[in-house]
Amino acid sequence: MFCLISFPLFSQKMYLELNLNSERSGNPFAKQKSHLDVFRVIERASTDRRVQGIILNIASVSGDKDYLWELRSALEQFKSGGKKVCAYISYADIDTYCLASIADKIIMDELGTLNILGYAVGRGYARNALDKLGIGVRELRYLEYKSAAETFTRDSMSEADRRQYNDYLDDTFNLTSSTLKNARNWSDEEFDAVLNRDFLYSAKDAKSRGLIDNVGRKDAVLQAIREIEGREVNYFSLYGSSASSLMGDNLPYSPPKARSFFRKRPPIVVVVYANGETDMDRGMEAGKLSQTIRELADRRRVKAIVIRINSPGGSAQAADLVDEAVRYAKQKKPVVVSMGQTAASGGYWAAMNASHIVANPYTVTGSIGVIGSWFYDNGLNSKLGLNMDSLQRGAHADLLTGVLFPRRNLTSQEEERYRNYIIDLYNVFTEKAAASRGMELDKLEAVAQGRIFSGLRAKEAGLVDSTGGLADALRIARTLAEIPQKKAVKYEEYPKPKFMDKLLESLPLVSVFAKGNKNKTVEFFADFILPGIDLHYRLENNGKVMPILPLDFML
Repeated sequence: MFCLISFPLFSQKMYLELNLNSERSGNPFAKQKSHLDVFRVIERASTDRRVQGIILNIASVSGDKDYLWELRSALEQFKSGGKKVCAYISYADIDTYCLASIADKIIMDELGTLNILGYAVGRGYARNALDKLGIGVRELRYLEYKSAAETFTRDSMSEADRRQYNDYLDDTFNLTSSTLKNARNWSDEEFDAVLNRDFLYSAKDAKSRGLIDNVGRKDAVLQAIREIEGREVNYFSLYGSSASSLMGDNLPYSPPKARSFFRKRPPIVVVVYANGETDMDRGMEAGKLSQTIRELADRRRVKAIVIRINSPGGSAQAADLVDEAVRYAKQKKPVVVSMGQTAASGGYWAAMNASHIVANPYTVTGSIGVIGSWFYDNGLNSKLGLNMDSLQRGAHADLLTGVLFPRRNLTSQEEERYRNYIIDLYNVFTEKAAASRGMELDKLEAVAQGRIFSGLRAKEAGLVDSTGGLADALRIARTLAEIPQKKAVKYEEYPKPKFMDKLLESLPLVSVFAKGNKNKTVEFFADFILPGIDLHYRLENNGKVMPILPLDFML
């Protein structure tokens, strides 16, 4: 006897629950959902006739403001086709709330908290602590805005630092505030009251002030959908974890697949992630990264390469190695850079020769410049009861001798040699940047000197080509590769996670075995004495001239 099974979901209208809540799985083999997957799910839903709307479940979403802004932009594109969005929040700060504000209805958990604090820029300063420890620091700085060593030589912002971070803060705060005012139809006075008078809201307060539309959980979401649609919606699909799903374990929804069947195999667009310091052995791992870019450039089916950069810089050699690979690849196919939260200094160096650079409006970019710092023993060994004696041949042979740190400061002659080297390397950076951007050197110099820019201001300065996110970069890559937007495309992501890396990440105390700083004694000392200040990377590269941002830069 046969039983007829019907699937009304394939013919009925439904809402897609986009569950973006952070999940930690003990299974090292579980596939982690990438940002690309999320954007492609939204794109698929925008053309799926069954999907009338999205339930944006961001009760415990995790992400920097650049990623949340890109999500908002993707949902704005989704809504442009007449579809609806309903957002569910629990704990939300200003960036999460800005994402939720794209929704037609915002539902807040009855026990949730809404925190509208605004933005602050801060840096940690360790000069006084280093003085007490007996560690001396010499700032090798000859460019106005190149402030990476200020963490160790000052106890407050320099005027140049204050100017550039103030400009960045203005750009990002104004973008967020204008977005919220437009989304919630607030006047300047109403927004001022929301931000500066009350700022902290329970669900009840948020509802009474018009910051949200409903209070509750699943039932409140269903009620909001009824109000949006004017009728009941009984069918739901799910993208994300079923464990934290709001609507229950419904039919899973996934990114579209490029199916070829008997037709020609679809073209490939690759996304390459370049995260962390521009370093040969850590962060980006520039040697492996540049090799990957070159190999992808030589693959015939790969029609375009998108490189997602999140980097504060580091080694000039490593940054230039990546830049060289980008120039090689660009001769064969379009290479588009998508800038994430930070793509500055060496991170900008690695990006500057792309066919097209897309900066997120919140990206910290630019910082075209180099700097050095010199840490030395200024009484530490004496406090610890340590002594050192040595013999030498050569006037400067003792420069790197010492127990934990070099035992002396630079002489005036040695600092002058550093100054000449820094200026030479800076000239290489500016000349390469000017050539890559098609700018006169004096025009490039006007936006260099180590100055940071928001993505918005970098576009005005000519350092990037457009503002947008990863989804925009993919569309631009397709256009440059002359791939019609409706044509099926296969997406690949690199570097692919390795089995042992995923296994080690799932084990406790993995950091004990992780590769990184070769001088573990100095690393332990730096992190134990000054937690929160990334001193050990600077000590590992003591005396090196680098295109780098302050690694403790906090937004």
